[in-house]
Amino acid sequence: MNKKYISQNIQEIIDDLNSKNFEKVIKKIELLSEKKTDVNFEFWKEQIEIYEKSFLKKIDKFKLFINIGVIFFKLGKITDSINFYKFSIQDNPNFSLAYNNLGISYLEIGMFEKAAENFEIAFKLNTNDISAQKHLINILNLIIPSDNKYEGIIKLNYKINTLIKNLKIKNYFDTKNIKKILNLSNNLIDNFENDLVFNETQIFRKNSTNLNCLRHFKVFNEFNIIPEFCFSCYKIQINLFTVVDLIKLYFIFDNINLIKNNMRKCMVETRNQIRGNYKGYIYCTGLEEAKGILELIKKEIKLANLNKFKIAIKHGCSEFYQSYPEYEKINFDGEQIMKYNQNWSEKEKLVDERIPKRNDKDKKIWGTYVKGINLSDVLIINNWMNYADIIGDFSYKKIFENTIKSNFLNKILENQVEFRKNNFFN
Repeated sequence: MNKKYISQNIQEIIDDLNSKNFEKVIKKIELLSEKKTDVNFEFWKEQIEIYEKSFLKKIDKFKLFINIGVIFFKLGKITDSINFYKFSIQDNPNFSLAYNNLGISYLEIGMFEKAAENFEIAFKLNTNDISAQKHLINILNLIIPSDNKYEGIIKLNYKINTLIKNLKIKNYFDTKNIKKILNLSNNLIDNFENDLVFNETQIFRKNSTNLNCLRHFKVFNEFNIIPEFCFSCYKIQINLFTVVDLIKLYFIFDNINLIKNNMRKCMVETRNQIRGNYKGYIYCTGLEEAKGILELIKKEIKLANLNKFKIAIKHGCSEFYQSYPEYEKINFDGEQIMKYNQNWSEKEKLVDERIPKRNDKDKKIWGTYVKGINLSDVLIINNWMNYADIIGDFSYKKIFENTIKSNFLNKILENQVEFRKNNFFN
């Protein structure tokens, strides 16, 4: 492929970027990448500078570089996206979005400290950047930065993460201890220099295995078929009746020792017309594994002295049940009633073909979560309190002294408040 051909394509890419024809841009860059794998960034940069007189008068180079970086990211070429975000920063060191996007790329390939560093810079440059704030808070679930040079959110997270250790609290299920942990954590947050917004309702504890749920839902939503992977997916579902018990379950999930460190989450239910308000899930890759964990979690719940709960093994995701009622039914003694339809495999392949193929250096890395309460946990628990207040669960007053500030749950629940209240009182 000669330089003239490449030059022509890059000019077309630039024109399409300007016109916001991103689909065309993706196709053209993908074509270039396939046909000329040795096109390096310096050459790209050189070609772009050729058009500076005609085109870059209309758009700053740093914006062009970041757009190209986004395109590479969408193509699964993470290392390439990193290079272009760096080009953007070189051209404009005060462009917060470039640091945020650079952090996201580092996060994808498991360079967590690099990611945290760039999210922190992005937030310092623009304290209104909710994306950078959210990413920084989230990544602190995966690492405790080793360098003590960090300040701001990273330092705040460290103080909260070490709070229980410093308080020497061993009984996490005593309401007095829960109250102490939450109030001290919130005092630290209230004294922070910036208001922190964190509109999340689920607390996860994950291992380094990717269940690939987003991909599976793409398959289901497009073709109304259940992916093959999901036939071996089981979950232990725990329904709780007060927010205090949900917090106790959170501490169980944070401290429980599971052989595979199975993914688990605590959440408040916000899906319209889905029954139950407070829930916990442990995800298992097989029925026998689920049976074993079920007995273990029952013992842990007994020790925590939860007031009232329901616990059961469920098959896969409840979203599948309406289309396939047989999938929900579990045979605990042998073969399952519903089996995977092999004719569905071709449709799954169609979805996978559209997912960018990554080389080894660009493979996504899934980190294991840091044990112990983190900043994100406290902020999400605060949202749980808001939820409890909305539905009339005033048990939260036993453990929570702060004024409820967030309105984002009010908006989510505005059309289902009565439904949620009935769920709580019944």
